[in-house]
Amino acid sequence: MTTTTIQANGINYLFSPDDSQPRASRQWMLVRARLVNDVTLRPVTNDVRVESDLPLTTPRIADDGLVGLVGVPRTVFPILAGRQFVVNLTLRAKGFLSQTLAVIIPTDAKLTAGPGPVIGDRVITLNNAVNVQPGEFLMIGNPITSPGSVYEEVQVIALGPAANQVTIKTPLRLNHNVVTEPVIPLIPSNFAPADAGDVLMVPQP
Repeated sequence: MTTTTIQANGINYLFSPDDSQPRASRQWMLVRARLVNDVTLRPVTNDVRVESDLPLTTPRIADDGLVGLVGVPRTVFPILAGRQFVVNLTLRAKGFLSQTLAVIIPTDAKLTAGPGPVIGDRVITLNNAVNVQPGEFLMIGNPITSPGSVYEEVQVIALGPAANQVTIKTPLRLNHNVVTEPVIPLIPSNFAPADAGDVLMVPQP
């Protein structure tokens, strides 16, 4: 935390701003789409509603038929891992038939490389560390998609010491040497929302 001196009305004040939140703890756009009239190809904007089966997310509706879904990755991604990063989005608008889409949330999935890390380790070897950056949070393990694995979340503080290795902030609490486990960066440096593109809304007869 840095301290800055600010002068106002001849008085000096010491100002210490809060540390910025890590990327994984901020609100992020997860899904976006644009509703378009199937007949006129004009944006659909009348009484638009967005629903999803993903808890802890919030719908967003903007101008020009743009809609989306936002959430905090640290709370949303563990839930998404149980459904292999698929969210069902239902789109409704007055005068149109509803549309339901299955949207895949993009990830930069990696794997632990043998021998797997164990309790107390602070260095994790991955099958590749491309795009992993210091400060990122990694989600290790997914018992649903990889039976035998266990789940925990860690923060990267440095790359290395060797190729495809990362050093984490605190020692592992669990063993990850049972199987090759998935490793998902919560907000990788190349993250972009899942773009469903133009969704053609059919007018009700």
